[in-house]
Amino acid sequence: MSGTAIWDAALTYAAQFNAGADLNSLAAGSCAVSSTVYDNTTSLYTDAWVSCEFPTLATGTGAPSLDVYLLPLNQDGTTYGDGTASGTVAPSTTYYVGSITWQPSLASGTQVGSIQLPTGIPPTKFKLAVVNNIGNALASSGNVVAIAPDKLNLNG
Repeated sequence: MSGTAIWDAALTYAAQFNAGADLNSLAAGSCAVSSTVYDNTTSLYTDAWVSCEFPTLATGTGAPSLDVYLLPLNQDGTTYGDGTASGTVAPSTTYYVGSITWQPSLASGTQVGSIQLPTGIPPTKFKLAVVNNIGNALASSGNVVAIAPDKLNLNG
């Protein structure tokens, strides 16, 4: 008996930050925590992709990246991650899941990128947090960071 593993469905992205407002004018080196809670308690996806689109990003400096953190809901039912992430305070490295990177010669204009989360996603509620290490503030509107869950279908 042979089997084939296939993707369960095509990726469908859902924005995780309040219509971009959580990310508007996010300063270089600053952290934003999503106001949207991702609830994986029913669908029980195992993996996810995170994608971003920044419409008018100024030229980056150094090694431009958007660092991504996954903050699971803790047993107290109200705290995500260690509860300290906001403004200039990044989450603990315990919650770091990867970086979306660009070439150091990042040109001004719309920038997009994505990563597959190498750690998988928990069967709980969680929020995403991002740290802007691009070298410049994000635009004042239109910034999107979205997540697309996925899982394998082993009955392919």
